[in-house]
Amino acid sequence: MKTMTTAALLAALLALTACGGGGGSSSGGGGGGGGTPNPSEPEPQPTAGEGRVQVLSNRADLISGGDALIRVEADDPANLRGARLLVDGEPARADLVADGEGALKGLVSGLALGENRLRVVLADDTVLDRTVINHPNGGPVFSGPQIQPWRCTNEAAVDAQCNQPAEYRFKYVPADRLQALITGFDPINPGLPASFLEYDPDQPPPAGDIATVTTDDGVQVPFIVRVETGVQNRDRYQIMTLYRPGEPWTATAPQDQWNGKLLIHHGGNVGVSFAMGNPPNGDIAGTAPDGAELLLGDSISVALGRGFMTLSTAQANLGHNVNLVTAAESLMMAKERIVEQYGELRYTIGTGCSGGAIAQQHIANAYPGIYQGLIVQCSYPDVWTTATQFADYNLLSRYFGNQIPGGPEDFVSVVSRLLGSGVIPVAQWSAFYGHLPLNPVVSDLAFFPSAYPDQSDCPGLEEGITVYDKESAPDGLRCGLLDYMKNQFGTRPPEVWSANESLLSRGFTGIPLDNTGVQYGLRALQQGLISGDQFINLNRDIGGLDVDIDPQPARTVADPKTLENAYRTGSINTAEHLGDVPIIDLRGPDPGLAHDAYHSWQMRARLEAARGHADNQVIWYGAVPLAGDTVYTTEALLVMDRWLADIEADDGEAPLADKVVAHKPIQARDRCLSVSSLLGADGPIVPFTGNLLYPDPILPGLDPGLLPPPPSELGVVVDAVTGQLCGLDVDGLVDTVGGSLGLDGLLGPILNPLLGLADPLLALTDPVVDLQQLLVQTRFGTPRTVAGDDVTTLTNKCALRPVDPADYPVNPLTGVFSSEAFAARVSEIFPDGVCDYSQPPVGRVPTLTWLRYGDADRVISGGEPMDDAGAGDSRGGWAAPAFQVGM
Repeated sequence: MKTMTTAALLAALLALTACGGGGGSSSGGGGGGGGTPNPSEPEPQPTAGEGRVQVLSNRADLISGGDALIRVEADDPANLRGARLLVDGEPARADLVADGEGALKGLVSGLALGENRLRVVLADDTVLDRTVINHPNGGPVFSGPQIQPWRCTNEAAVDAQCNQPAEYRFKYVPADRLQALITGFDPINPGLPASFLEYDPDQPPPAGDIATVTTDDGVQVPFIVRVETGVQNRDRYQIMTLYRPGEPWTATAPQDQWNGKLLIHHGGNVGVSFAMGNPPNGDIAGTAPDGAELLLGDSISVALGRGFMTLSTAQANLGHNVNLVTAAESLMMAKERIVEQYGELRYTIGTGCSGGAIAQQHIANAYPGIYQGLIVQCSYPDVWTTATQFADYNLLSRYFGNQIPGGPEDFVSVVSRLLGSGVIPVAQWSAFYGHLPLNPVVSDLAFFPSAYPDQSDCPGLEEGITVYDKESAPDGLRCGLLDYMKNQFGTRPPEVWSANESLLSRGFTGIPLDNTGVQYGLRALQQGLISGDQFINLNRDIGGLDVDIDPQPARTVADPKTLENAYRTGSINTAEHLGDVPIIDLRGPDPGLAHDAYHSWQMRARLEAARGHADNQVIWYGAVPLAGDTVYTTEALLVMDRWLADIEADDGEAPLADKVVAHKPIQARDRCLSVSSLLGADGPIVPFTGNLLYPDPILPGLDPGLLPPPPSELGVVVDAVTGQLCGLDVDGLVDTVGGSLGLDGLLGPILNPLLGLADPLLALTDPVVDLQQLLVQTRFGTPRTVAGDDVTTLTNKCALRPVDPADYPVNPLTGVFSSEAFAARVSEIFPDGVCDYSQPPVGRVPTLTWLRYGDADRVISGGEPMDDAGAGDSRGGWAAPAFQVGM
């Protein structure tokens, strides 16, 4: 290898300083000699060293906030002695320290916006080069032009991006939680006091008043938690972890009670905002008040006690921000900060209900690597196929008059629709809805108002800003779900512009859903639940929604490019990229509260369609409405932790998706009741008790840990037997009890005859299975499944086929006396044809991952793939090597 003299090296470094840094790769020319440089000749280039510079905290091209955690390796570790780091030719603000594995590691700070050329000068005077691209802490990084206007609500903001220094405070768990509850109860403000109390490091409580906790690594510490809050991407984030106040913590030397694991928790609902929000807390959609976790369950405090770090961001709260690209961006930036300030991660688990489940499943599919495991509760797969369901609900409810009047002036019109729809109120509504009549009303009240661009109370908007009004303010701010997705969906072309779009000479954000060709109530007609006239009249008059989400006589027509972009960006979640993450789905019965139980099986069907199986998904069903059980979030955390730890330990070359299935623990299996939690490997967890008894009972006399531990395999048998409440699965019963316990050989003489009887038994049990799924699991349908779609419901716009008389069986009770004559009447309503759900959805294209949507000034509608050329050897600090998230 050629080497440079000291004089030549100094000359080269001076040249680098003058021209702003060296090249962006590890390739370089030969060394040079001494003497005075000749201005007419090119400066000699330093020799490329043998080694590499890794960027641990994020992709090298997605760094934000001015710092990055790096790792330097040399083929000859002796070359790292005295190694120096330069940034754009200047000495770097960084301390490189030995990492114990023959490499150097350190946090580089003070990076300029844009490209930064990192150069490590090794002991033999050769160099390692690396380019890092730094983005503003206020964003954007990859999401494109940001939502405007935007209001900072933090008094400490130092600029228009709401940036501020991070703030820290402490909390602790009292040693006697029961006493704390009793003394903390306020009769004027009834409710459970918070489980965590404020901790002042300058005036701490007596050590005996603070609970002691032992992490899953066996480290015993006082249960004191540091809460970090700050601002990234113009919005707030929160990081919590067990902490020893007064002791140092750096990314290269974390405090030992942290186990390297991260739990991200999310909020519920769906909405938009034009101002900062607050990071959510709580497993149940972020709505449980402080203290209620004792009753409702809380994996967050359990995770903290086991040594996890926890994270939440306002942008990843779907009720605050429907744009899941900026949600992913916020989580990426926050994970980068954790790696840079606290240390490298082993793996990350998500948790959340409703909108918190959407955020996880969407982000994991479109931005894989942010999570390594998902715990979803009362879940939906995404916003925009659910939007199709809720749009159908809205149209059907308008037709039926199944609405709550907005005021006295609406009462008469609602009653007239009730009496004039020709459909028997309540009794026949479910035949069209596919669900209980209450569900559409709750859905409309809870979610549909966020769709309107003319919301009278636009969330977060500063006073004095005019909101869109079709008549009086066509140029006002559009405050709805669609326009929040402008970068992803794109705008409508001139040929379909409304009058207001033509007036403004610009298109509004396109529509990604459609009901052209949808035969509402088709299966109900075929089953004799509605009459032919009811079917004809409703499909003739139901109409659709326009770009302002107002009813119109014509059906809704999707904008083709927007529809394609919805699939391309993952806004419609096809589950194509979810095979690398284990999923535990927690579900309870739906009594008509807008969180359909079928959505869990909808995601399972999508996984099966995309990958041929759904072995990475587990559904835990329970008796508690929507959530399954109050202990499920805690128990799921323990099982997911075990699942990921087993994957982490696998250093083989198999694809990650194969490792996920291969290391699925015995506890990760479908369940229909929570009673097997009493028999779990983590000790008895009593159903319906929340966190009253786990991890430490608030009433010591009720400590279930005093019971002798039963064999955990018994839980498999309990699940298999109680699972029959979900469907009398004869094959599943035999496979679960025999295969999971390894008893196939021992019980072969008994099991084989049972297997032989399975087929005739299934003929008897299948009808009962369907009834159980409906009555026990409340697996209702949607207007689209009634219209002929399958459970995946991925068709936001259907392909059309000619009207077929075979769809309309003769039935004197429904008034269909001739299939051909009835088909002719249907053809008058659908001259272009009706939905053909045997064909792929119109506009469906593959979902692409890690798309970018431009920068602060330029939008790339629909996104484009990131250039991976400069991203190699980066993001390795996000998870252990087995999870394959490094570039």
